[in-house]
Amino acid sequence: MMAKEIDSLLHTADPDRYLCALFAQPDDRAGLLALYGLNHELGKAADSSSESLIGEMKLTWWRDAVADLYAATPKVRRHDVTEGLAPLTDRIPFADLSPLIEARFDDIAARPFRDLDDVLAYVDATSGLLVRLGLRTVGAEASLPAGIALAAGRAWGLTGLLRAFPLRARIGRAPVGGDSLGQVAVTPAMLAQGLGAEKVAQARQPVIAAARDACRTLAGFGPLPAEAVPAMGYCRLAAWHLGRLPDSPYALAPDINPLARRLRLTWLALSGR
Repeated sequence: MMAKEIDSLLHTADPDRYLCALFAQPDDRAGLLALYGLNHELGKAADSSSESLIGEMKLTWWRDAVADLYAATPKVRRHDVTEGLAPLTDRIPFADLSPLIEARFDDIAARPFRDLDDVLAYVDATSGLLVRLGLRTVGAEASLPAGIALAAGRAWGLTGLLRAFPLRARIGRAPVGGDSLGQVAVTPAMLAQGLGAEKVAQARQPVIAAARDACRTLAGFGPLPAEAVPAMGYCRLAAWHLGRLPDSPYALAPDINPLARRLRLTWLALSGR
């Protein structure tokens, strides 16, 4: 995959992160896009494979490819993502990057979430970690309290899972705790078949509430430092996406108008709000 191809891919598949990354300095931008490219590849491996063994093989390839970058004699596999990640090894230790990969193996295993804390732990290890790594990539990690970065990751991650609820339900990883499902007499099998929409909508309320809390915490911080906008400014759009969730958990949420997205992120880059 060439650099232009991954650039085009993220423009389509991850437009909010992609557009924010464009506000970074050129060297930092390349690192951000490599991180986002890795995140996309991991998510694709976990979500798109109908065979768990194939998905596990893909994630294992990425784990090994990233580990190769940190070997005593580094090896850079021929892929746009690995080539983009190679310059980041002096800023991001393997121990900080590998959890992003490991968290996706639970998706392959189709392990349902036990409770809200389990959902939050997954979000912290994926979306939340990506925010922290992005801030480190652009040198902005120290400009924000740890609690704000955590809230940003949760706002974006929880909202993203809720928007993809029907897709996640089909792979057995709907963002809803098993304890909440049990209270309304819904089983994972019913989720996979798209059954019990009203009951499921009730069961997902704790996740929606957690997403709203995270959005409020992020908004309450005030203007983002300019250096942090490229790495986490997109998280400010979470409240916008959250407000567009359909009543039915099995309906896909509509996307934001592309022009409105560009205008919103441009204003964010100029004002921090």
